Amino acid sequence: GDGEDAATKDTAETSDTEDQQAIIDKNKITRSVSITKISEEGVEAHIPLTPHEEADKEEEEDLHLLDEIRKDVIRTHPDLRFFLEPEEDLGQKRYAALERILYVWAKLNKGVRYVQGMNEIVGTLYFVLAHDADTEWAEQAEADTYFLFNSILVEMRDVFVPDLDEADTGIHGRISNMINLLSLHDPEVRCHLDGVGIDPSFYSVRWLTTLLSREFLLPDTIRLWDSMFSSTHKDNFLRYVGVTMVMVIRDQLLEGDFSACLRLLQAYPPCNLDKLLESSRALWIYESQITLACHKGGISLGHALRSITPPPSIVMAYGLHGGVAPQIGEQVREAGQRGLAVARDGASAASSTVANAGKSFFGNAMNFWRSGSSQQTEEKRGGDLRRSKTAL
Repeated sequence: GDGEDAATKDTAETSDTEDQQAIIDKNKITRSVSITKISEEGVEAHIPLTPHEEADKEEEEDLHLLDEIRKDVIRTHPDLRFFLEPEEDLGQKRYAALERILYVWAKLNKGVRYVQGMNEIVGTLYFVLAHDADTEWAEQAEADTYFLFNSILVEMRDVFVPDLDEADTGIHGRISNMINLLSLHDPEVRCHLDGVGIDPSFYSVRWLTTLLSREFLLPDTIRLWDSMFSSTHKDNFLRYVGVTMVMVIRDQLLEGDFSACLRLLQAYPPCNLDKLLESSRALWIYESQITLACHKGGISLGHALRSITPPPSIVMAYGLHGGVAPQIGEQVREAGQRGLAVARDGASAASSTVANAGKSFFGNAMNFWRSGSSQQTEEKRGGDLRRSKTAL
């Protein structure tokens, strides 16, 4: 009986060993076939990862993502006591909440993933919600921030997707739309910025990806966002606000070189935000009125600009200061003065040309006369000499 049990045990162990070897051989065959097939198709050979290796790779990617988020989070509103409060380590706990929000959102939205600038949006939302007057609501600030952040990204997610950069809703498309609007209403500033070498992406990428949260103090950012979230077209809102920001500092920009202009646009100077928002809205309303008058009323742009009074808060519109178009009489006088100036310059140039030509002509004539007189004198002397020799 013991011998039979031992034999059975040896047989079972041999069978298990053979099965394991068969599995190993099968894996080798599968891998080698996969490699051979891929190589024949001209694709780079690749050995599939085992489940354990795939788990390790995913864990490594998660750690890299978390590290990337953490580096940006600790730079979010670094001068705000809310995130620096030492009591019970509240500042670090609040930063940790931002990390969790961004990490979970990035894991659930792998088509977009995390992009620098999202931390500025989340940090501002969390600050406002954590200061809610209702204590129960304030305690749920982390969850509410996630929900609001996700709602915002639903509308602006294309800004963070590289494959959609050139689309109208992508980052390059939105920059192009903003610069086209600037060209329409303040071509002088646009040409100056191009002339000194300021590319629109140097400043507008940050403006659009952070919703202008880094251009103003936090109270002004909150005021700005109140207006933006109440707008039915957030993309248009940002576009007109951005163009108005450039036009508000146009005098400084027109006087500046590359470094001065870049400094102004990347570190926007303090301003009255309410007036800025009023000017932005006025520009949108005035442009809508002019467009409607031209398209529906069938009148020319010049006629529309002279017929419709612009709001007083407009900085520039259609290349005109305050959007105010000169009347026909003024335009005629200006055209006449320009014409006279051109004619005067032309006459002066013509007189100078004629005088130079006269001088040249008379100079040549005098030289010709002098050379002729010298030749006649030489000929006369030669004749006198011949006559004197003959007489001898």
